[in-house]
Amino acid sequence: MGRRGGERGRLAHVALVALVVLCWLPLVVVITAWRTVLNPAFYSQSLNRADAFDRVYTQVLPDPAVDTLLAGLPIDSSLVTANLRTVLPPSTIQAMTDEQINRIVAYLRADTDDVELAVDLRPIFDNISGLANRYVAGELGAGTSYQVTTVQEFTHGVVTALDDIAAGRPPKSLPTIELSPQDTDRVLPVVLDRVDADTRARIEAPLRALLRSGNIAGALALVGPEVFRGDETAIGRLQVYLHGSTLDLGVRLSDLRDRPMIVAIDRLHDVAATLVWVSLLLALIMTAAMVSIVVLAGRRGVSRVRAATGAVVLAGVGAGLLGVVLRIALPNPLTSLDRSSSPLPPGAGAVLVDFSSRAYGTLESDFLRIVAWTLVAGLVGYGLSRLVAVSARWNRTGRRRRVATAFALAAPLMIIVTWTAFPGAAAEARKLCNSQQALCDRRYDQVSYLATHNAMATSEDRFLGPAQDPAITHQLDLGVRALLLDVHHWTSPTQVDAYLQTLPPATRDALAPLTRGARSERPGTWLCHDLCQLGSLDFVAELTRVRDWMNRNPTEVVTLIIQDNEVPASEIAGGVAAAGLAGMVTTPPEDPHGRWPTLREMVASGRRLVVFTERQDLPGTFLRSFYRYAEDTPFDAKKPEDLRTCARNRGVDGASLLLMNHWLTAAAPSRRAALGANAAETVFTRAQRCRQERGRIPTFVAVDFATIGDAQAAVDRLNRVRGGAGS
Repeated sequence: MGRRGGERGRLAHVALVALVVLCWLPLVVVITAWRTVLNPAFYSQSLNRADAFDRVYTQVLPDPAVDTLLAGLPIDSSLVTANLRTVLPPSTIQAMTDEQINRIVAYLRADTDDVELAVDLRPIFDNISGLANRYVAGELGAGTSYQVTTVQEFTHGVVTALDDIAAGRPPKSLPTIELSPQDTDRVLPVVLDRVDADTRARIEAPLRALLRSGNIAGALALVGPEVFRGDETAIGRLQVYLHGSTLDLGVRLSDLRDRPMIVAIDRLHDVAATLVWVSLLLALIMTAAMVSIVVLAGRRGVSRVRAATGAVVLAGVGAGLLGVVLRIALPNPLTSLDRSSSPLPPGAGAVLVDFSSRAYGTLESDFLRIVAWTLVAGLVGYGLSRLVAVSARWNRTGRRRRVATAFALAAPLMIIVTWTAFPGAAAEARKLCNSQQALCDRRYDQVSYLATHNAMATSEDRFLGPAQDPAITHQLDLGVRALLLDVHHWTSPTQVDAYLQTLPPATRDALAPLTRGARSERPGTWLCHDLCQLGSLDFVAELTRVRDWMNRNPTEVVTLIIQDNEVPASEIAGGVAAAGLAGMVTTPPEDPHGRWPTLREMVASGRRLVVFTERQDLPGTFLRSFYRYAEDTPFDAKKPEDLRTCARNRGVDGASLLLMNHWLTAAAPSRRAALGANAAETVFTRAQRCRQERGRIPTFVAVDFATIGDAQAAVDRLNRVRGGAGS
């Protein structure tokens, strides 16, 4: 009877262990699924590891197959591809990617019946519709000019240039002539006739001033975006081509259901609604089985701990074998997307295949991590049980040796278990700082940043005599990370008169009509250049837009260098706080030669905004005078030769920050001058001159018309040089 009872006990033990294993196998799959394919962060992590966002610009959009999509545009497709970060800025890519991720996760969670890999192009359409405002104006600097002798010739030349702009072509040359007030009145109606009545009323006064002052490029930059309708036509044609606003990538799960991995995904979709309840039921059954194993072991007179941990080890072994079977039976279904038969452009296919490989690797590693944890937990428990059994036989004189042995075994086991269960940084997504991983561990003062001079004075915001074309947040989209801003109180009639007296007579006559009725009672602080009547932005409102941009781009570090003029530092600090930026501002080191934080530290803390004023300090706050920490080069270069030196202008010698003012000063900012000054080799050569003369590479490279030339490429090259030099 005892032998039969023992046999039944062993059979019951085997059955209970089998039940534990059978419950644990689906639980491992479910736990892995919740940690990976049912978690949106899993996809974001895999995209980062595949460098997918960077490769959109370097591999997907430049693909020749994409040109087919752009071939029907009524503008040169190179105008779009050359400005990809404007048509498709990183924030738009992130939003579009999140849309696809949410579709996949919604399907897997049984919220939808199918997954259609399609892209909503409406955000791109919005960006294309603003392309003219930012770039048709910028292209005006690339042409030549020719002298005309009559108003009729001049008018014909202007109309021809407008025809080119309306067709999406930057004019190759612009007429020049000195217009009298009467001549201006003859030309103005011809130009205004090209726009609607509302636009006519809005631009007439500044257009008159630009024509009168001889700034033909500025006049066309003002009116050009209004006559250019290529962007709207392009959107219309793309919508016809796409049958709406959605680009169908040609891939649906329903089309791939003959593939084993998709079948498995379908099964997950089918059971997702009941997944939580099934998991709870399996966990309860497994717990009951484990309790039964322990009780049965006690009745059989064997170790309860070894009986339970043995079941855990077998569950881990079973899960490992299941992983091998799943790996063989469920290959990556997206590997075919980079073949010639793929419906996707080769560049896009390669990125998706790389992404899927990374995702597959993460899926496998998570599954194996759970398996390893199960095995380690079981083996540790089993080993400790054996250790206790052996130690019971030791006499009292061996107590110290037993303690030492326990510590010797426990410490490495704890390390192994901790590493297995909590892999830490190995599971983290790639961290970027200012769009580059290489910059993260450099201090703030060891990085070069592209800066825009008079960043607020833009043609997009209709400043008269703009220094930039895109608005401030669009400059940030393009890679600008330092903004040189002028803050004023509203200019009074006395200030207006004083300013006009400094101008040449012709320019004064052109601008005077725009300043009539100047009021000094407008409250608050404003971003203006010289006269607020010629262009202004509300200081707090614009900083609020910067805050929103920084929230959308949480790994970017931005610097504001404010020419404070007559505005007290307390008002500037108050404007920063009113815009909701107080929690993002970092305080410079008290010692101007002290240690700055690294970009990684700034990103991690959330304090990614540095705000300087040119003249004032506000003790006890983040607001410090720029020239306590920096020196700069002269800002009044008149000819290209002046941009070849690196003489010190303001600030203290040997400061940790260096601002390279790299623009030509004239009556108004010149696109033509920017074309040469902003050439990548020109910028880089001067920066290297600074390195020789001043012992440091410029921290800030400030330019006019940052969208003309390729100053950003020069700044990227400077950061590579810094990395190679270890600075």
